[in-house]
Amino acid sequence: MIQSKKRWQIDRPDEELVNQLAKDLNLSTMLTKILVARGITTSEQANAYLHMDESNLHDPFLLHDMQKAVDRIQHAIDTQQQLTIYGDYDAGATRF
Repeated sequence: MIQSKKRWQIDRPDEELVNQLAKDLNLSTMLTKILVARGITTSEQANAYLHMDESNLHDPFLLHDMQKAVDRIQHAIDTQQQLTIYGDYDAGATRF
């Protein structure tokens, strides 16, 4: 059997913090561990993260050439062309 030279490093969030947040927010400890691992350590931060609205989103037109992309997609729709869109499955992580 091949032995890996890599070692997993698993961060263990502060259990006291996890339990307190889970209790304060009435959330499962699993979800609370994920929040803590993402740097969310207060009830206020957790509520802001879990209950976002449009004001928390970035303007997509800040991305380079976004208007060109929109125009091209609109042209394809107008002329009934087929579209294939490739995306990053982890695009949500760009927020961090």
